[in-house]
Amino acid sequence: MTHPPALTELDVGGKAVFLRCSFDVPLDSTKKLLDPKRVRDDSRIRDPLPTLSYLINNDAKIILAGGWVGRPKGEDPDLSMAPVALRLQELLKEEGLLKHPILLSPNCLDGSTPRSVYRNKEEVVKAVNGLKQGQVLLLENVRYDPEANSNDERFAEFMASLAGKGAIYVTEAEAHTHRPEATVTSVPGIIRRNGGTAVFGIRYAEVIKYIGSIARMLEKPERGPFIFFLSGKKIETQVGITSKISVTHSLLGKMRKGDILVVQGAVTYTFLIAEEYLDVIEEKWGELEKTVGLYNERITSEAGKLKKEHRDAQAIADNEARLQKEKSDKLKEIIGLADNGITYLIGNSFVEWKEIGEQLVFAARVYLKAREKDVAVLTNADHIITNKFPDKYGNLPADAELKEFEAVNGIPEGWLGVAPGIKTIRIICKNAESASLLILAGPISIEDERLEQFSRTNRKLFASIAKAKSDGAVTIGAGGDTAAIIRRWKGEDAFTVISNAGGATLELIEKGTLPGIEAVEKCNQ
Repeated sequence: MTHPPALTELDVGGKAVFLRCSFDVPLDSTKKLLDPKRVRDDSRIRDPLPTLSYLINNDAKIILAGGWVGRPKGEDPDLSMAPVALRLQELLKEEGLLKHPILLSPNCLDGSTPRSVYRNKEEVVKAVNGLKQGQVLLLENVRYDPEANSNDERFAEFMASLAGKGAIYVTEAEAHTHRPEATVTSVPGIIRRNGGTAVFGIRYAEVIKYIGSIARMLEKPERGPFIFFLSGKKIETQVGITSKISVTHSLLGKMRKGDILVVQGAVTYTFLIAEEYLDVIEEKWGELEKTVGLYNERITSEAGKLKKEHRDAQAIADNEARLQKEKSDKLKEIIGLADNGITYLIGNSFVEWKEIGEQLVFAARVYLKAREKDVAVLTNADHIITNKFPDKYGNLPADAELKEFEAVNGIPEGWLGVAPGIKTIRIICKNAESASLLILAGPISIEDERLEQFSRTNRKLFASIAKAKSDGAVTIGAGGDTAAIIRRWKGEDAFTVISNAGGATLELIEKGTLPGIEAVEKCNQ
């Protein structure tokens, strides 16, 4: 297969460029629709700026499909791309790139009601035809049109037709390329058939170069130590989902003696419980696996039955939650673990109580696979603990106390772990400095500023990763929460590449490719 040419090798002057981005940004519902500050985090809008710079400076006509914001049911005005367009305009102006005002189509920047692209074709075509060289037209939320997610052929044909003959398709849709949506997987091929070209954007080409090649890098016999951080808050248990746990299993298959799995963040407390009960879990492994399998079959079967009965999505979700809780309780019963046994070990530290039984099985599976591969697993030797719960953004109340807890477990009732302790972070940093490949796949602490001043956890970690990078290591920050905490504590220079994507990054690490990547590569066969 011939690899796509670099975007900077193409003459884009005067040509229509269909640029696919992933502008699924968090919104502040307290701000008005036409307020750019409604965009709470603009990281995904900033990501394609190098590509936009090249296209604008070389006089392309840019049709920008930003994908979706949220999960609108129909033309939900609260999930319009309007604030995204206004924030993009501000960023381009700051960068000295704003030759012409940003357009939005269908247009609601005049205060009119947000509307879908496909049901307002004439308005959209007229706006595209009026594009000037070096101007950007942002298309409205693609999920306003259900044809997008169903990868409808006629919808894809229309979207590609906006760019016309001999156009250029460019993808910077890092967070969306794992989804077979029309503008991700079908439009590039249609543009190619219409005499055009399909390539990767400047930033996404770098992401693919490093993250997409991790599996191949791990297979090199001469490589040095690999460190993978299984960190953050979530251990997903949904059937069939690509999660940090499934990616960890895949990577463990390629890891060897000298590599290290670092388990940190809220995830670590589930692992500490699993480690304490590992002998029992291993002894009863067959019964536990059988129980998980039987309940997963029930969840799938009953969901299908409810769909046939035309039950609404909430009824299906409620039934799944009930079965997940029932499964968790049964697994805890087999292990012989009561809730007070959990709090005895970790105090009020975070675990997903409704799913803790299965999550312990997941954690034990990682321990057993790591032992089989002779891979070290680093959890906590000590903790930084607090007596107050953080809010959903990771900020502690003003009256929260912080202190060191110098033991592996036995955190007092009413206290919870929020960061690795001084001894733990020292061990982590010492190992991180010697890595040849390092992936940070989640924060290792909550984001609270007072906690960081108290412990300097993230600054210490990023300094050690920067040392590894300066010695030639490839260092990767993966996931939206990871990228946010790296930016918060000024750790950008420590990383070779930082990905703002979540599920897409995990799948790219695990599989080395994604549907959107394959669609562009197929255009270059």
